[in-house]
Amino acid sequence: IIPGGDTDKIELDTLSCNSYSGVHPQTDKDASLVMLFPNKTNEVKDLTIFELLKATDNFNQENIIGCGGFGLVYKAILADGTKLAVKKLSGDFGLMEREFKAEVEALSTAQHENLVSLQGYCVHEGFRLLIYSYMENGSLDYWLHEKENGPSQLDWQTRLKIARGASNGLAYMHQICEPHIVHRDIKSSNILLDDKFEAHVADFGLSRLILPYHTHVTTELVGTLGYIPPEYGQAWVATLRGDVYSFGVVMLELLTGKRPVDMSRPKTSRELVSWVQRLRSEGKQDEVFDPLLKGKGSDEEMLQVLDVACLCINQNPFKRPTIQEVVEWLKGVGTINRNQNKDS
Repeated sequence: IIPGGDTDKIELDTLSCNSYSGVHPQTDKDASLVMLFPNKTNEVKDLTIFELLKATDNFNQENIIGCGGFGLVYKAILADGTKLAVKKLSGDFGLMEREFKAEVEALSTAQHENLVSLQGYCVHEGFRLLIYSYMENGSLDYWLHEKENGPSQLDWQTRLKIARGASNGLAYMHQICEPHIVHRDIKSSNILLDDKFEAHVADFGLSRLILPYHTHVTTELVGTLGYIPPEYGQAWVATLRGDVYSFGVVMLELLTGKRPVDMSRPKTSRELVSWVQRLRSEGKQDEVFDPLLKGKGSDEEMLQVLDVACLCINQNPFKRPTIQEVVEWLKGVGTINRNQNKDS
């Protein structure tokens, strides 16, 4: 970060073996080792670019498992059976390089059980590769909106666990990690699920670090339609409370099973946030819930989470809770009086 300058500008120009103690040096350009983070519980100890090429079948499209901000994500299976996820950045070089630096900067600093684990990276002959732990169950978006019978397999307790886990990861970024991190692209496709359906916040390509004593970073308008806080359209400023708004939308997805924006729906219900707010103001909040969840003994808990979500999507960012407050409220779901969290 440039102290006293543009707080949005990340300087990470030298991604060399000297950047991280213990990282393997590049002894041969033609057999370059992937830079691994020795301070993590790595699933691999040594890795070359050629092993990655073999593990992805030379980035065969059949191994594509997702699409990140500026590139595709591939499944890699090493010779010993270890599975990894490899993001291959592409497109405009300036944007690609910026995403690459943002991910390495953020995830080499932030280490938490509810954040995706960056195992290492590689810069090789124009390639920009990011290597992550493999998440067996893909994204929350996939389970809610793409997978056949996916929503029916996500019962309420699983959805609540996902919300709690993702909020824990976000709270670590906002309040514990130094410097704090604003993600800027919280959405269901950036919440990955492991084999136990534990949530891991992913895709830090748009993230920015916030310097001590600063409350925001100046930035261009970015994000994903339906998740972008309303204030981002008025000023090019990204804040922690903007992330809280986006997370509120994710909670609405978990509650309703609906996408944030769906042009196939009637005009009055195309935008999830306004639809939920309207029904809630009319006293019809029970109508917002996913029919797959209703009538199974968890309606009161869902109402509590709806209250929390609606606080997060307040149009006024200063009236939104902090993510730590959200964590505590979600932790208390099922044990607290929901009137404590009601909007006034």
